[in-house]
Amino acid sequence: MSSSPAETRSTPRDYLELTFPLPKSPWVGMLACQRDPLLSTFTTTVLRCDKVEKAPPAAAGKGKKGKKDAAPAPPTEEPKDEWEIELADTVLFPEGGGQPSDTGSLIPLDEAGTPKEGEAAIVREVIRRNLDAVHFASKPFPIGSQVVARVDLERRTDHMCMHTGQHLLSAVFERDYGLDTLSWSLQKYPEPCYVELPRAPTPEEISAVQKKCNDLICEGRKVRVRMELATKENGVRLGEKVPENYRDAEGSERPPVQRTVTIDDLDENPCCGTHYPDLSYLRSLFISPYTTPIRGQHARVYFVVGPRVLAFLSSSHQIARSSALEAGCNPADLPERVSGLVSGLADFKRKEKRLKEELAGYVAKDLCDEALKSVHGGDDGTAVLKGLSFREEDATNALEFLSAVSSDLKTRFDALSGTPRKQLFVLACGGTAGSTGATSGAVLIFGTEDLVVKAGKMVVEKLGGKIKGGGKGRWQGKVTDRWEAGDKEKLEQVLEEATA
Repeated sequence: MSSSPAETRSTPRDYLELTFPLPKSPWVGMLACQRDPLLSTFTTTVLRCDKVEKAPPAAAGKGKKGKKDAAPAPPTEEPKDEWEIELADTVLFPEGGGQPSDTGSLIPLDEAGTPKEGEAAIVREVIRRNLDAVHFASKPFPIGSQVVARVDLERRTDHMCMHTGQHLLSAVFERDYGLDTLSWSLQKYPEPCYVELPRAPTPEEISAVQKKCNDLICEGRKVRVRMELATKENGVRLGEKVPENYRDAEGSERPPVQRTVTIDDLDENPCCGTHYPDLSYLRSLFISPYTTPIRGQHARVYFVVGPRVLAFLSSSHQIARSSALEAGCNPADLPERVSGLVSGLADFKRKEKRLKEELAGYVAKDLCDEALKSVHGGDDGTAVLKGLSFREEDATNALEFLSAVSSDLKTRFDALSGTPRKQLFVLACGGTAGSTGATSGAVLIFGTEDLVVKAGKMVVEKLGGKIKGGGKGRWQGKVTDRWEAGDKEKLEQVLEEATA
């Protein structure tokens, strides 16, 4: 049985095979958008209209035990009123089968049956609730009133291209290379979508699949949809592919609809989404030669279809062009230039590391010399070697430099004979209020364990919430803001008081 002869259609008559009489109020699986995906407007009746209850604002409560309450969240815009609307039928597709929901509008009719465009309600989303399509609309309409449902064609066109393209892509990968599609994701426009395959296809396989897909698109291979009702005799032959809630409320007589999408002589798969009547609507399909590994040997293969091909091409060209301008070369020379820059960067990092090690040695030598000149106490075991280094350092890895200084100092003291038993050194670096470098810095305290513990506590007390850290024989912490005037003096006080 085909669709009813009385039904006006935008798709070819042979697109849909309807194996049952269409009820007065079709449910999900046999909606107008699923029977005739090229239909953009549809006059229908409002069956239900309920205002959506707003969620109560979250009560201000205490945070985790022992923690201060978090700062109150900034005021947000009051959520707008919305209504849940169910229609006798709809051209707005509810999310399902991996395809996002349509957006669009509902337009009331005047007494003469003319749409009142100025009173249209915006439909933000359509969801499937069991077998009902629920529209979230910005305005209410009286139950029993007539409205025109209008779909956002640009969004629908993109979704249909990507969804039908995915069926085509998956079918060719499976037929030609035995690679079943394990999952797929329809990303937001204009991002590439992806299918997950059991393994990464080779570049040659990707190229061959892309060519075959585009050949079938040029051929305009037919796409057809068959709709069947699930009965006690046939059941729903889709097994786990049918969601648990794809059934009617308890006691209702509406059986679920089994929809099978077929690409002539290529593919046959269950699907509830909207699909073009032939592949020529897709225009073109591009598969990225680069895949992403996921879950063992599995791989994601990225692709774009229809309008996204030009968007992807334009975006890729813009990225290449802007990168070439930054690199000072033509786009065609970009790979060679980037290779040279990467090689140069590696060489620069090696030289930088060597220079920092040399600088750390000079800083350590100065600290060692100053400490030995001003030993506090005598040589009876109470003497303390101490010192402070406070440097403005723009590098982001401040602790690495301070660690190099402490390591060099330890080596120097280990080489000395008769070195006093106790030591305490405070090393600090980072950006100051007037610097243009890194906004934060670090503190490293090392020496005799009891002195380090004492000095660490004092640093936290004197600098307040600006620094967080810990340790015993080696205390280190990160500064959460720039150093300010007076901070160096506070560190000097810590050094003197801890060794007093």
